[in-house]
Amino acid sequence: MIKRNRRQRFPIVDKSLQYRFLAMILVYGMIVIIFLFVFLFVPDIIQLQDESLSLEIRAAAADKILTLHARVWPTVITLMCVIGMHSFRVFHRLVGPLYRFRWAFEQVQNGNLGFRVKLRAKDYLRREEEALNEMIEMLAGKLRSIQVASLDASKSLGKLEQKITKVSALTKPDKELLRVHRQHLDTVIDVARYFQLQESQQE
Repeated sequence: MIKRNRRQRFPIVDKSLQYRFLAMILVYGMIVIIFLFVFLFVPDIIQLQDESLSLEIRAAAADKILTLHARVWPTVITLMCVIGMHSFRVFHRLVGPLYRFRWAFEQVQNGNLGFRVKLRAKDYLRREEEALNEMIEMLAGKLRSIQVASLDASKSLGKLEQKITKVSALTKPDKELLRVHRQHLDTVIDVARYFQLQESQQE
């Protein structure tokens, strides 16, 4: 419970990815600022530096530049801060699910199929969450069937070995064939046991 509250209070779950998204937004913002500067200020700056124009025109250009400076930059800076903060929160709704999916991949790699991914109410990638849970459920079902069938096959093979031994003496090739068959079956059972299929809670 403490760990879950900490993740909700501090939205940094993947510094590299979240800061990369934020940097991308800031770069786009800088491009917008450059375009604003070029189209709003450069024409008046050119007029201001043109000595062939009258003083009235150059003074008007200077006054317009000062007015634009006073109005445009505070608005642009405020807008950039708002967009950056909002984008950071929105990206958290995308990065959070990716963090949970990465955790799920590690669980499968470690042999744990007894879990289901649960995202927060406002997170994105809901269809991916459903598809991932369906895949895990399908794999767990198939492996459960393999575990049961392999154990039943091992019991059947044991009974068959006992009956064959009682009925007649086995030749050396037949004994070797049974041994190899038993070895293969034990390998299947061991591999199937690697996976934990009982449901467990997400961390």
